[in-house]
Amino acid sequence: MNPRSRNGIIGMVLAAAASLTTLLLELPLVVPILLFLGAWLLGGYVVWNSLRRR
Repeated sequence: MNPRSRNGIIGMVLAAAASLTTLLLELPLVVPILLFLGAWLLGGYVVWNSLRRR
């Protein structure tokens, strides 16, 4: 793996970790958003599977 893409992946992981800690600190505000995102992803997954089966 070339260093440029590795640095990009490390940067993405660090950004994800930082946003995760922020989310944990702001937990009461974030729980409904997480529920919404989870439902949205689940719906997308179900639609994707039904489209792929055709």
